[in-house]
Amino acid sequence: MAGHACRLGYWHAIMLGRMTTTATVQQQLSTPEGFAQAVNARGKAFSIGITSLVLGVAGLVINLLQIGSATEWRWWLIFRLFFQADALEFSSGRGQAWHYVYVYAPIVLVPLGIILLIVHLTTRKKAGVALYDDFRSRGWVGKQRYTGLKVKNGNAEVDTVLISHPSMPDETFDAIALQFQTSISALDKKAAKAFAAAAVKAGVLTGASGAAVSPGLPPEITIAPAQGKNEHAVVIPPAPGTTGKYRVLAIKG
Repeated sequence: MAGHACRLGYWHAIMLGRMTTTATVQQQLSTPEGFAQAVNARGKAFSIGITSLVLGVAGLVINLLQIGSATEWRWWLIFRLFFQADALEFSSGRGQAWHYVYVYAPIVLVPLGIILLIVHLTTRKKAGVALYDDFRSRGWVGKQRYTGLKVKNGNAEVDTVLISHPSMPDETFDAIALQFQTSISALDKKAAKAFAAAAVKAGVLTGASGAAVSPGLPPEITIAPAQGKNEHAVVIPPAPGTTGKYRVLAIKG
């Protein structure tokens, strides 16, 4: 519990040290230019593009190392054999299969990554305007408070936070956050794992209403992965009457 209390106090220290109020952040985000400068809002095309490039380049490097080692770094042989998946023989079928991956996957992944990054660069302005419009119409700036709950995101574990709503006084929100944090810290390992799994199912990785994760939380509070080092974060809920997902965005600084 002491560790969780330190987490909670950390955000207060930031607030006092920087004297950044919610109203100040809202003012910063009040124009499209200010919003674009302050909010980290990279889309799926950017994320998938970078991932494709990284995996593709990794495959190229591993293929180069394998062929280079087998040919004693005779470059004329390396260039000749580089895209021949059956050029090397491995003692195990698994090794042979992975070599096929290292040879052929980059042929797809590298061009795909480049195309997606071009798409991101050519559409980001339009996408940024649409995101700003959504923020102005139904989004808000809230304060983050650590919950002590960690959830699985792929192979990694991420911290989660509660994010306040403008309709709720800070004192009320902090009391609710501390109470929730205390209840999480009281769970044993098995119960915490089950709670985390249920939270992921409820949509915590993209952001969800607090009530969807825990019936004791008010629905106006959002629970999501921690967003950067800023005390504040942007929340954009789905449009009314739709089945869209929350957008929870980090604020730079």
